[in-house]
Amino acid sequence: MGYDANIKSKRAVKQQRLTIIFTLIGLALACTFAVNFLRRPKNTPVASKNGSGQLQQLTLRKKQEEQVVAGASDGKNNDKLLRTIAAAKDADTIDLEAKAAQKVAQLEQYVRAIKKTGVIMETDKESLALTTQLQDATRTLIKLRYGDFQVTTPYRIKLDLEFQSTIPDFDSKGKDGTIVIELAPISLIPYSVYNFLEIARTWKNGAFHRNAGHVLQAIARSNVKQSMPFQEYSKEYPHKKYTVGYAGRPSGPEFYISIQNNSGAHGPGSQQQHNPYEADCIIGRVIQGVEDGTVDRIHTMPGKEFLSDKNKWVLIRRMHILVPKGDGSDDDEYVEFSSSPEVLPDV
Repeated sequence: MGYDANIKSKRAVKQQRLTIIFTLIGLALACTFAVNFLRRPKNTPVASKNGSGQLQQLTLRKKQEEQVVAGASDGKNNDKLLRTIAAAKDADTIDLEAKAAQKVAQLEQYVRAIKKTGVIMETDKESLALTTQLQDATRTLIKLRYGDFQVTTPYRIKLDLEFQSTIPDFDSKGKDGTIVIELAPISLIPYSVYNFLEIARTWKNGAFHRNAGHVLQAIARSNVKQSMPFQEYSKEYPHKKYTVGYAGRPSGPEFYISIQNNSGAHGPGSQQQHNPYEADCIIGRVIQGVEDGTVDRIHTMPGKEFLSDKNKWVLIRRMHILVPKGDGSDDDEYVEFSSSPEVLPDV
């Protein structure tokens, strides 16, 4: 009897301890919830089971915008309310852009991993599915970061060049020159376009340092350090004369201007025998700098192929991203979206 009583007593003590532990856990959770609720900003909506918090935010902003419209008709001062709405929209855009960039970075890692296996990505189903996802995500990121326009090719890059005294016509034409590149449609090759926009936005320095018979190749130093994750190419945008492409396999970040039709030399199946579909990635085409002779002038750098003497290079001092001022119609004016620093280190 004494043994059974001891057992029952121990069980009772154990149950009491468990009860106390669960009670303490419940109290801790309740306190945590209460603290978080009290710390919640006054204007933050409480999300319901179906995630209606965001909907409530949008509804609140819609009402604010309606108040602005109504106030404007009454001649009231709505500057403060307008600033509040603008700040909220900016915050939303920044958040969307950050999420889009994170998605692109993640997909890019997956694509690079497949590329390393040596599979022919242009015919492999898994590769095609992933590259398509990456391209779709990149289009979204481009529009969020650089603007969404109606025109097919809204993004342009202006290059500020510096010709050195070694160029044959330096005495008569001086040191300055300009080239404008119209980037390809993002409907065809979005990652190539995005990559070059990032190169331009974070440009540090560079120069045309290769004077070949078919291309003028440039060093590109920016925050973009890696080559392209895959050889993005579209047969609708071949390597014709005065197009701009990424150098190397894998391609980039160095780039070149084709000074002849390189559709065969840099197109599908070129420069290797393993993959009949692989081509150099393409960026866009020169739309300013051909008729005024700037591209031809670069071709007069003293020497052929890769030039070891930096004094013979044509320097790329700055890059400017240009976008339409309006919706991107044919007669729309282009304005500067961003530019690299004015003072740059030597190459």
